[in-house]
Amino acid sequence: MKFRKLTIENYKSFQFPTEIHFPYSEKGESVFLIGGMNGAGKTSIMEAINYCLYGAKTDEIYRCINRKEKARGNASVSFELVIEMDDLSELVVKRSWSAGVTDDPKPKDLNERLVVIRDGKRVLVQNKQMWQDFIRPTIPQSITQFFFFDGEKIQEIAADEHSEVRLKSSLEAALGIEYINQLSNDILYIKQEERKGFVEISDEDLDFKESELKREKGKLNRKTKERDDVQAELENFKIQYNDAKRRFQATFHTEPETRDVARQNEKKRLQISNRLVQVENEIKLLCEKFLPFSIAGKLFAGISKQIEAERESLQSEAIKENAAELARKIVRVVEEPEPIYQETLSAEKMAELEQRIFRLLKEGNNLSDIPKMLNLSDRDAARVLHQMESLETSDVFLIQPLLEEKRELESQLRQIEAALDVGIATESEKELFDQLQNEMESCSNQIGRKTEQLRILEEDILDIEKRVHEIEIEIEKLYEKHNISKEKSEFINECDAIAGVLSQFVVRLRKNKVHLLQEKTFEMYKLLSSKSSLIKDITIDDKSYEVKITDKNGHVIKKSGLSAGEKEIFAISLLWGLAQTSQIKLPIVIDTPLSRLDSTHRDNIVNNYFPNAGEQVIILSTDTEIDKEYYCSLKHHLTGALRLEFNQQQELTTIKPGYFWEV
Repeated sequence: MKFRKLTIENYKSFQFPTEIHFPYSEKGESVFLIGGMNGAGKTSIMEAINYCLYGAKTDEIYRCINRKEKARGNASVSFELVIEMDDLSELVVKRSWSAGVTDDPKPKDLNERLVVIRDGKRVLVQNKQMWQDFIRPTIPQSITQFFFFDGEKIQEIAADEHSEVRLKSSLEAALGIEYINQLSNDILYIKQEERKGFVEISDEDLDFKESELKREKGKLNRKTKERDDVQAELENFKIQYNDAKRRFQATFHTEPETRDVARQNEKKRLQISNRLVQVENEIKLLCEKFLPFSIAGKLFAGISKQIEAERESLQSEAIKENAAELARKIVRVVEEPEPIYQETLSAEKMAELEQRIFRLLKEGNNLSDIPKMLNLSDRDAARVLHQMESLETSDVFLIQPLLEEKRELESQLRQIEAALDVGIATESEKELFDQLQNEMESCSNQIGRKTEQLRILEEDILDIEKRVHEIEIEIEKLYEKHNISKEKSEFINECDAIAGVLSQFVVRLRKNKVHLLQEKTFEMYKLLSSKSSLIKDITIDDKSYEVKITDKNGHVIKKSGLSAGEKEIFAISLLWGLAQTSQIKLPIVIDTPLSRLDSTHRDNIVNNYFPNAGEQVIILSTDTEIDKEYYCSLKHHLTGALRLEFNQQQELTTIKPGYFWEV
C-alpha cells in the first residue's frame, strides 16, 4: 500500500485546498522529504492522514478550523487521501466536517461526511461501523502507531520504564491476537448458547444465572468504557500540563514552582512584611514616647547633683533667715524641761550664749553661694528625679535589638522577593505567569484526581472480572449436570477443542513472532547504534516481554542502563521491528525524529534507517534535522521533496517544490 496524494483544506494554516503528491521510483519505492520550520504545518500533515482514515471528535476538528475562514463563517474542514492498494487498485478516502450556513457555529453543529471510492466506484459506508469493518483488515488503527509516529512518540517509548506492558499490547495488536481472542469468545458464547437447551436444571435457575452474568458483563463493559474515557482524559491533562510547562519555561527561562511552594513563599513573605511593619511601629512608638528625653540621658547625673545641691542651699538659706528664732529655741532647750548644766547661768551669760548661737547659724556654710540654675520646688524636683529614674529603666533600650531585627527582616524580604521574581517586567507577563501557573495547577489537580479515579476503576474492573469468572464457573457446573444429547455434547466438545487450538495457536504465534520481533529489532539496532559492536544480542521473553540486551561478554545490559540517545535508537528499532513483524505494508510517516539525537546516531538514522524503513517513507523535518549535509547524503534515495512555507502575516501555509536549499 502506498499514499499517492493528500489534500488538506481549511485545516489550521492550510486555508486553501493544498495537494501533496508522493511520487515513486521505477522500482515502486519512495522516500519523500517534506521540510518545514516549526509551526509551518508538518504535524498537520500527519494529523490529516489519521483524521482522514479514522475520523476525529468534532471538538478537535472545530479547534483546528482555519481562523480566517471561521471568522468569515466558513466552519468546515476536509481531507482527501488517495491510496494505491497492494492489488494496484486505487482507494480514495474523503472525509469532511461542515456546520453549514450558521451565524455562530459551535462544535456540536459540525456534521461529518465520509466518502470512499475504489477504482472509481463508490463504496457503501453509511456509518462508522461499516467503515471500520471495511478499513480494519487493510489499515488496522491499532498498529498505525508503528508506521505514523513523531519524535515525541520515540521519546515516550524510550522513557517508558515499564516497556513490557507497552510491548505486549503493541505486539498483540500487530499480530491481530485481539481478533483471535474475539473468535475464541464468540465460540465460547455459542457454546453457552447451546447449553441453554439442557433440561435437567430448571429454566428459572438458568435464567437467574444468565441474567446475573449478563448484568455483571454489562457492568464490566460500562466500567471498561469509563476507564478508557478517564485514561483518555488523563492523557489529555498530561499533554495540557506539559504544554503549559514548556510555554512557562520558554517565556520565563526557569522551572515553574508548584503552587504549594509558591504559596509557602508568598505566606512567608507576608509574615515577614507584617512583622517588619510591626517592628517599625514599635520603633516609631518608642521614639515618640522616650527618644526626646533619652537623648539627654548623659545629663541625668549632673541634673541630679544640681537638684541635691540646690536643695541643700535652700535649707542653708532657711536656717540663716530663721537664725534668731532658732537660737532662742536652742537656748530654751538647754534649760527645759530641766537644766543640763550644774551651775545656773546668769541672764547675761544666757544672752551671750544665744548671741553666739545666732552668729553661728547666721554664718552657715558656703552652700548658699551655689547658683540656682534649676530653681525647682521640692515637688517639681521630686517629679524630675522620678522621671529620670523611670527613663533609665524604660523600654527605650529595646530600640537597638528592634533596629537589628528590622535590618534582618529587610534582608530576608529582599531574598524572598528576589526568589519570587522570575523576570516579570510587564503586566501582561504577570498575567501570563498567573495564567500558566493556574493552568498547571489545574492540570496537576486533575491528573491527581483522574489517576486516583483510574486506580479505583481498575480495582472495580478486577472485582467484576473475578465475579464474572466465578459466575461462568457456576454456570459451567450447572451445565455439566445436564443430560445432553450426543450431538450437542460433541458440538460443545468441538467448541472446547477449537478454543483450545486457538489458545495454543496464540501461544505459538506469540512465541514465533516475538522471536521474529527480536531479530528485526536487533537487525535495525545494529545499523543505528553507535555501540552496535559491543552488543551481542537482544532477546525478548515471550511470556513476560522483558527486553534484555547482552554484550559480547555475556553480561546483561538493562534498557534503563542505556544512554538517552541509545534508548531512542532502541525505540526506533523496536517500532521498525513491530512494523516488520506485523507483515502489513503501510507507508512510514515520521515527524521530526532527530531532534534529541547526537551526530553519530543522526548519521546512522539518515544513512541506514530512512532508506530501509519501508517501501514508502515520508519524512517531515526541520532544516536543523535534515540539514545540508544530511540532505546530500539522503538525496540519491529521494523520489521527491517539497517545503512548507508559512506566512506569519497571512497565517497561511503554502507548499513549494524542493527542499530548503533547492529552488
